[in-house]
Amino acid sequence: MAVDLRSFLKVLLEENELLAIMDPIKTQYEVTAVLSKVLGEQGGPAVLFENVIGFPGQRIVGNLLAGRHKLALALGCETAQLRDVYLDKRFKTLEPELVSADVPSQEIVHNGAPDLSALLPAPIFHAGDAGSYLTAGVLMARDPVSGVLNTGIHRLQLKGKNRLGVFLASPPLSDYFKRAEQDGKALPVAVALGLHPAELLAAAVTIKKDLKSKVDLAGAMAGRPVTLAPAVSIDLPIPALAEIILEGEIVPGVREEEGPFGESTGYYFQAQSPVIEVKTVTCRRDPILSVIMPWGMETEVILSAFSGAELWQELNRLIPAVLEVAFLPGALTFQGVIKVAPNLSSREVHRLIYLALNLDRRLKHVVVVDEDIDIHNPREVLWALATRFQGTKDLLCLDGLEGYSIDPSATNGVTAKVGFDATASPDGPGSPRYRRLMFAEEAALRAEEILQRRKH
Repeated sequence: MAVDLRSFLKVLLEENELLAIMDPIKTQYEVTAVLSKVLGEQGGPAVLFENVIGFPGQRIVGNLLAGRHKLALALGCETAQLRDVYLDKRFKTLEPELVSADVPSQEIVHNGAPDLSALLPAPIFHAGDAGSYLTAGVLMARDPVSGVLNTGIHRLQLKGKNRLGVFLASPPLSDYFKRAEQDGKALPVAVALGLHPAELLAAAVTIKKDLKSKVDLAGAMAGRPVTLAPAVSIDLPIPALAEIILEGEIVPGVREEEGPFGESTGYYFQAQSPVIEVKTVTCRRDPILSVIMPWGMETEVILSAFSGAELWQELNRLIPAVLEVAFLPGALTFQGVIKVAPNLSSREVHRLIYLALNLDRRLKHVVVVDEDIDIHNPREVLWALATRFQGTKDLLCLDGLEGYSIDPSATNGVTAKVGFDATASPDGPGSPRYRRLMFAEEAALRAEEILQRRKH
């Protein structure tokens, strides 16, 4: 299995999942434009920009996890196995390995308040963004109380020579900084750019009681312990195989305007955010900067990989008839789909909707469908909603629930949530009333043979 970003790119190349762009590309707007154009219904290939204007020898890669097939490659499994493999790895964490020898991520060292805009080809993603952003940086810090090392993905705005605005809205790192700031101390942090995608996935997982450190989880996701080495200028270990490392500290008592930034909701978002002062930048030779395009498919794939698996596990424990959970594309996991076994009563479906909307604060709308529906196919989900749902009896509305911080329609983090019972209850999907159209099997096989010959 690939152990770093570069070897994963080789896997993508072998699988016809990597598009190399040799044309000169601007970091302002053009990276986003290309990434969005190659996205298809299944995510399109990853894109490697080989010729970034103003940054000779550096490359940018995006769409790494845009599509379930590429995510399966990152976890070393088949697409159909994603949920079970993730849950298996989730509970088989591996502690990192510490090394002191020279490591790839420190082949080149820039000390003394380095000029980030000259060193990093960070894109300006959208017209209207306040500036250049790092969107796939894994922020690392230790808990000032327990000493536990943890990670998270937090957007970072380049602000001045060696300053970054950091939208620090979610734990555990937001809690770590709060504890340090209460004591009037800075929080030492490192930003790892260009990691193996499985490690990126681990950084996005919501920390729970049974998970001490996302660094341990990253080892399980990647299939080997994460290799860490001492940082150059701060007391913190850093990933030895990353492409780029930023070392610094979050300054206590400082908040600055951060944004506007075109977020994954498809809207601009800004906040008063803490600031990181960067002391040192280290990197590989000819480093590759990985980016996550806001409002692209990648964020949804990353979030749904663990949110869907963990939500299914919790719901299935309470209601065994829950078969599978997925999310509709284009809605940042705000809109979920739950597949259930037949003969689940309307009362149980309503109970399921209530549980799902309360268990996951991101989830805003949920559609419950029968086992004959492919919940990864939006057309089938919409078909079930159009033909198996009646608003007078199958709609459940819940008000005053906790919402998601970047949902512009929420008020002070409070939102209304809606559930749709799109099951063929009480008749069932196999009943004469809901008998699906079918192709003649022999004709379908014949059509497949004809189309296969046309491909060659």
